[in-house]
Amino acid sequence: MRMNISTRNIDSPYKNEPAYRVTSIVFPLLIASLVLLFIWFSRSEIRLKEPRTITLYCFSAMETVMEQGLLPAFQDEWFKQTQERVEFITTFAGSGVITRQIITKFPAELAILSSELDARRLVSSGAITAAAWQQLRKQESFCRSPIVLFVRDSIDLPLQGFDDLDYQNMDVIIPDPLTSGEGQMAALALYGSRLRQGASREQAIGFVKHAFANSGNHPSTSQAAMEQFHAGFGDILFNYEAAMSYHPGTSGIKVIYPLRTIMTEPVAVAIKNNIIPDQTELLDAFLLFLWSDTAQKILSEYGFQTINTTTQAGFVPTPKNDIFTLDSLGSANDLNRFVIDPLVAQK
Repeated sequence: MRMNISTRNIDSPYKNEPAYRVTSIVFPLLIASLVLLFIWFSRSEIRLKEPRTITLYCFSAMETVMEQGLLPAFQDEWFKQTQERVEFITTFAGSGVITRQIITKFPAELAILSSELDARRLVSSGAITAAAWQQLRKQESFCRSPIVLFVRDSIDLPLQGFDDLDYQNMDVIIPDPLTSGEGQMAALALYGSRLRQGASREQAIGFVKHAFANSGNHPSTSQAAMEQFHAGFGDILFNYEAAMSYHPGTSGIKVIYPLRTIMTEPVAVAIKNNIIPDQTELLDAFLLFLWSDTAQKILSEYGFQTINTTTQAGFVPTPKNDIFTLDSLGSANDLNRFVIDPLVAQK
């Protein structure tokens, strides 16, 4: 005879034993404790991998390309190489402003300055060592941009250069040379244009002083100057050629490339006094990144003339253009002393 035996109602013989009851309570608690410990140590591991930081001070004309292009690109590249996240603590202001901030011990680790003029001030203050500066001088600039004139279409006068500016009948905007690196470079564009025509240093300085004394507005930064100009203030604006790309599609404005003007060359420096040893590799990697194909392409897309990309900004000098550099005008220390400082004192 076949018997069907159901096991559904048969309890374990140990179910009512004290040891069984204790185990049934303790074992789940032990599992829960292990899970909690795993979560806790995982959180500790995450805390150990918090983002590294770079404190960057940069002149305002490069704020857009930095924030939208270069900084995100470096973050991506560094993460791919090291699995580390990087956050930037940024300050954007006029090149003269950030230079004075660094001299007065603001904690910048890296500085992007508009030209050698402000970098030399950092050397004089001891923020950059002479040896580091000599090494920096051996490098080719990572980007360039000439000083040009932005002119409203309503100005129907022939303008070929700075000599044609009529300050009595034109409202000319030049950024402040005290706070703005672009203002300094505009002054040196005026100064150099006169020297290149055979004027004496005194005559060239007089030409610069006349331009600043008779121009109507001196915004604190190149970016502020461009914003004012696009808001309807002024007839003519001194600015970097690269500024064209920051306001695409703007009508009623043309760009005049002066017959004689200066090619500006921003400078990237590490402020060694503010850098701890553990940061050196990261900061060196960012500086080196500026010369990479990736960074050069981004700079070119934002209107800067670059070193190793084929895509360039619109300025292609013709034989009639006399494009000079800071070095061709003399030492940075002398230019600060004889041109920029007296101009600031004039204010």
